[in-house]
Amino acid sequence: MIFKYRWAIALVIVACFSVFLYQSFKGQASFVQEAETDETIEHLGQLVSPNQHTSIAAVPAFNFQQDQKPHIALGLRLFLDSQLSSNGEVSCESCHHIYDNGAEDIRVSKGVKGEGHRNSPTVFNIGLNTRFFWDGRANSLHEQIDGPIHNPLEMNSNWGDIVARLSNQASYQSAFAKHYDEGITEHTIKDALITFMMQLNTPDAPFDRYLKGEPEALSQVAVLGWQKFQSLGCIYCHQGRNIGGNLFQKFGSVQSVTALNADLGRYEQTRDTNDKYVYRVPSLRNVAITPPYFHDGRSETLEEAVVVMAKVQLGKDLEAKTVVELIAFLDALTAPKPPILKELSQ
Repeated sequence: MIFKYRWAIALVIVACFSVFLYQSFKGQASFVQEAETDETIEHLGQLVSPNQHTSIAAVPAFNFQQDQKPHIALGLRLFLDSQLSSNGEVSCESCHHIYDNGAEDIRVSKGVKGEGHRNSPTVFNIGLNTRFFWDGRANSLHEQIDGPIHNPLEMNSNWGDIVARLSNQASYQSAFAKHYDEGITEHTIKDALITFMMQLNTPDAPFDRYLKGEPEALSQVAVLGWQKFQSLGCIYCHQGRNIGGNLFQKFGSVQSVTALNADLGRYEQTRDTNDKYVYRVPSLRNVAITPPYFHDGRSETLEEAVVVMAKVQLGKDLEAKTVVELIAFLDALTAPKPPILKELSQ
């Protein structure tokens, strides 16, 4: 009889917890807007085996043609060139360290005036995103490039000035003439940058190999972390090939979070009060090597970030063991640097 009562109590607890999760996700769903994912999430509660990852996919294998090399190299040169900024001191690479982690190791980017207020996301795997910036204001990589160029807190420049500067240099004139009949224009500069940035994928993370049928690619602890990642509901927002990067979510959907600055998130673009403190869900690929975390860089360590997310998004205090397992899984999302960088160095 006691045994039966114990089972009844257990079922009640499970039912209550399920209702809690449903309400949590239901509340979150109102902030998951304009989603563009690789595949839809249809069986969230069933995603507990390595073969049940309908919303997750591996990064595509490196696909490079030697005849593309000069064109891509031009994009790299532009990415590294501080002439794209108004003061000639800030390049794309200043905030996105492609020879390190694709991002920065400071809380917020400084820009030409040293007055930035958002953390710099990694540019690795940027071509897998369908929305860009923390507030999602760009729908394409082509549109995204205008953002930092025109932003007075970032590069504070304009395409007319950039075209004029580059056109005065014979080496740029020659390089552009090889690939573009029209020479150096706003369009051709953007195209060269995009051609390079689209090659910044980082395939072959341990988790990618696991998804492709190599169970030994993950440690047992990482596998447990992958299972917890699914069962806790992390996969609800961190999905797709980039394991995030394409949905919007309110930061602090279950428990409010104290703002570190005046950043109101997506509201600054839409002026919809429902978008206050709503941000684009970041990709988790290479997350273990891209501290600090969140839009304002508030968390210095991945462990802290995991605990904060569980608390403010799910209303949960994680056990230490669960944190260790989740960290092991997130570590398995770290891949070698983009292969294109090695190709261009040869």
